[in-house]
Amino acid sequence: MENIEIIVFDEINDYKEKIYFFNFRQWGFAILIVALVVPTYLILKDKIGNEITSYIVITIAGILGFIGFVKIHELQAEKIIPYWLRHYFLFSKPVCYITDEEFLLQNQKKKQIKNKIIGRKAKKTKNRKTKENKIKEDELSQRLSKLSKEEQDILLKLLKR
Repeated sequence: MENIEIIVFDEINDYKEKIYFFNFRQWGFAILIVALVVPTYLILKDKIGNEITSYIVITIAGILGFIGFVKIHELQAEKIIPYWLRHYFLFSKPVCYITDEEFLLQNQKKKQIKNKIIGRKAKKTKNRKTKENKIKEDELSQRLSKLSKEEQDILLKLLKR
């Protein structure tokens, strides 16, 4: 008796129905490649020559083949390409290697700059508060000067309690 091999997938999503070694997506892109490449080659070979036409045809077939057939980490091309664009073009930055001493110096400079900024802000707020306090004292002294002697004495007695 022959051995029967049963494939059991860990995930139900891993199962793809195959028709003659290709799944539906691969068949669709294979037909699309043939439908685009053959007419392109036949039309362009007389107009621009065999060599340049072959490069154009290879580029078209390569791009469509990548989109239809290649999977990286179980992701299809339309999901991979946005990640590549972000990683290599939008958020790419050169990596600078520095020693530990240089790193410490950079951090110390940053801390000094922050302290200077914080000190300036503190001085501004302190000056603002002193100006506000002077204005309040002037207002109080004006109000107190408007009070009569008896009212001032009563106010002093209340403040002493």
